[in-house]
Amino acid sequence: MPGFSRWSAPPLEGLAPLPAPRARWPFVLASLLLLLVLLLQGVYHFRGELSRQFPALAAAFARLNIPVPLAQQSDWISIEASDLQAESDPGHLILLATLRNRAPYPQAWPALELSLTDTYDAVLIRKVFAPRDYLPVDAPAAFPAGDTAIRLRLDADGLRPAGYRLYLFYP
Repeated sequence: MPGFSRWSAPPLEGLAPLPAPRARWPFVLASLLLLLVLLLQGVYHFRGELSRQFPALAAAFARLNIPVPLAQQSDWISIEASDLQAESDPGHLILLATLRNRAPYPQAWPALELSLTDTYDAVLIRKVFAPRDYLPVDAPAAFPAGDTAIRLRLDADGLRPAGYRLYLFYP
């Protein structure tokens, strides 16, 4: 009696045939569609950087009425000079500062943080000024490349500060 080989045995009776392979094209089409949506989301999210690198994209966004945000790169902005002076009117101070945008393109206006300190360099009061607080009404909408002088009148509320600290930042 020869040995039994299950590999050479005929198929068992009564088993259902294997199903036909599924069509793959719907999955491929859905994957390509999702990839396109992901690409469009990336373009929308990075539209500010892309429009600065490729000016033609800025025109395309404008035609589609998609707003392009201004850059907010704090490493390109600095305070070149600042001075805090007592005004002739008691209880009021004047902050004079020169802000510089070293980027070759306009940026969003930064926020200013002013800390008034006493003789021991302890903070008496800290205040954050939004651009609408320190810019004149005729200021440009964007922080242009180069220097911009600002003048801010402050109410000292009876404080007698000995010093100050001034910082620029993007919230």
